[in-house]
Amino acid sequence: MVEPGTALIFGIVLAPLYVMIIGWLFGEPRDHKLTALGLAYMVGIATALWGGLFVLSMLIWLVFPW
Repeated sequence: MVEPGTALIFGIVLAPLYVMIIGWLFGEPRDHKLTALGLAYMVGIATALWGGLFVLSMLIWLVFPW
């Protein structure tokens, strides 16, 4: 079962991102090198954000253990 917040984030909030990626991949003129570079930047930024949040949450957990 998908929680409502998950459906909201991945279905509605990220819809412009999905449209942008589809436009990069299937739009004209096609420049696959630029598309790959843009996708790599987006994945890198997302990974840095998620990784940073994970490290920060682990530090908070160490300082304030249950």
